[in-house]
Amino acid sequence: METIDKDILIRARAGDLEAFEYILSFYEKVIYNYCLRILKNSQNAKDVAQETFIKVYTHRKDIDPTKNIKTWIFTIATNTTYDFLRSKKRKNEISLDEENETISSFEAYYPQAGVVSDVEKAMEQINPEYKKVLLLFYQQGFQYQEIADMLEMPINTVKTHISRGKEQLKEILKEYGQN
Repeated sequence: METIDKDILIRARAGDLEAFEYILSFYEKVIYNYCLRILKNSQNAKDVAQETFIKVYTHRKDIDPTKNIKTWIFTIATNTTYDFLRSKKRKNEISLDEENETISSFEAYYPQAGVVSDVEKAMEQINPEYKKVLLLFYQQGFQYQEIADMLEMPINTVKTHISRGKEQLKEILKEYGQN
């Protein structure tokens, strides 16, 4: 994947709005899709993605041009997404329209297909902790150490979650008649 030039990161850190807008345009879609895969609701995903970039802008002075900004932004997106889920759980709020707004991420990527794959359905059934790590590893391509840093967990826990998540997926997919 293409990376952002260090000069742009330095300018964004200094408050250059044009440089920040470039970063936003570079990661906006991938962050939205990542949030959508977890939240399964397009409006919630838009809100959380927007909140993520507000936090990125607010903490722009923390941008380190020598490090991978993608990892930093995904850390913020992951934390913001799970903060949203925790607050929603605490409030126990369920919108009457939410069921109608909820779409699978498969449908978001491939709206013309109109069907949800067995893997997508199976992903909804696995442990959320495993799902989070699997999405970061397989969908976003982060390495074990990057995921460990993002989620503030030991690298061996990341490896264990990936292994257990794959096992859960395998068992669920067996129920669908796939091996």
